[in-house]
Amino acid sequence: MDGFAEFGLRRELARALAEMGYEEPSPVQRQAIPLLLEGRDLIAQAMTGTGKTAAFGIPIVQRADPRQRDPQALILAPTRELAIQVAGEITRLARFRDLCILPVYGGQPYERQLRALRQGVQAVVATPGRLLDLIQRGAVRLDHVEFLVLDEADEMLNMGFLEDVEAILQAVPAERQTALFSATMPAPIARLAQRYLRDPARVTLSQPRALTVPAIEQFYYQVPRGHKVEALARLLDTKAPTLALVFCATKRMVDELAEELRARGYRTEALHGDMSQATREKVLRAARAGKVEVLVATDVAARGLDIEQISHVVNFDLPYDAEVYVHRIGRTGRAGRAGEALTLLGPWERNQLRAIEAATGARIQRAEVPTVAEMEAREREMVEERLLKTLQGGTWGGYRELLAELAEEHDPLDLAAAALALAVGPRRELVEIPRVAEQPPRAPRRLREPARNGRPGTRERARYRPEPRPGPRPRRARPQGAGGPRVRRPRP
Repeated sequence: MDGFAEFGLRRELARALAEMGYEEPSPVQRQAIPLLLEGRDLIAQAMTGTGKTAAFGIPIVQRADPRQRDPQALILAPTRELAIQVAGEITRLARFRDLCILPVYGGQPYERQLRALRQGVQAVVATPGRLLDLIQRGAVRLDHVEFLVLDEADEMLNMGFLEDVEAILQAVPAERQTALFSATMPAPIARLAQRYLRDPARVTLSQPRALTVPAIEQFYYQVPRGHKVEALARLLDTKAPTLALVFCATKRMVDELAEELRARGYRTEALHGDMSQATREKVLRAARAGKVEVLVATDVAARGLDIEQISHVVNFDLPYDAEVYVHRIGRTGRAGRAGEALTLLGPWERNQLRAIEAATGARIQRAEVPTVAEMEAREREMVEERLLKTLQGGTWGGYRELLAELAEEHDPLDLAAAALALAVGPRRELVEIPRVAEQPPRAPRRLREPARNGRPGTRERARYRPEPRPGPRPRRARPQGAGGPRVRRPRP
């Protein structure tokens, strides 16, 4: 937590960061947070996965007033997956501040979002299309928005949201703070920033190129939410590493994963910043002596780590930038030895992986987590190998006579199977991990769609320019049907 103490954060926010296991700011956080806390507009050019959510989420949580029921912060995201992810991250940061962070996106029932807005929220994370619908309905008030964030602005451009974004920018107060985060800065985004941001500060993160280690093979495994631990266990069983170094994002996750692996029978040790130097040295001595199978660590704790026995590096969580990824995988393949780098990829991390590939020039190959049938087949092979080795060595002692006696009353095959089961021990129950299909790159959305039955297409409808509307909304009569005329009453 010392790294975040320099920002002078509220006690509640500092506590949340500590419990989330944040050790020190990422490069974009170190540069952006002080500028945003000063109230400056900001343009940050940073790849996906650099820690930018916390870069703007921390200032939002620091400055928001829980007593204000209308949104004070508005974050625009190009996809509902990103909106959900960002809202979840800021909610965790705000857990001790009694703030409500509401994700607003298409595909979710309107009533749920309308009810939450009526109850009061301090920040809204929204996709542009759904937010415009709520503005048109008069369901969301943006009069008190003081901080606006455009997250992944270039992606919103690619998806055809730029006009929607401009409409929203015109609907929020002109006297506001605006932050724009984008991996690239195409001309339309640069013009948008010039038009709507006031004397913005600039943060640009340079990314390393071609820093991969040639001796290291790199693979990623797409794993559904909630199945990462099981997937890791299967990879440890099939790869049989001399020593696996597993990286987690936070200290808390390191402790939880290490405990889970120990419960599954792996000789596992944890390594993170809360450990004393004496404990750290004890763990490293055990690892070098071959007494540890799995070492679970944070990036900070693994700095300068040089253990020749490390044969596999596993990214249980993707790092916040490409440089950290390169540092991680460099822990294996030392002194010309071969090594493997394995990444367990959640569905929400695909863009992050593509950004790392682009920044490093690495080719990270897709592989599949072993299925239940493959794991059972491997177990049979291992038992057969051990059995034949024992048979050839003639080290079964007096068990032959015991088997001969038991065979007078029991089937010899049943006895042999029971003996193998006794030697192998209890078997872990395996559950099939659902396969995740490869997602093709998302095609850009068209700005216009053809008219249907004389009615404008959906994208034409979304080209909305809010204007002041004095007085109550007029009643709009619907066409008369079998049940007689119906009239929609104005919202209060």
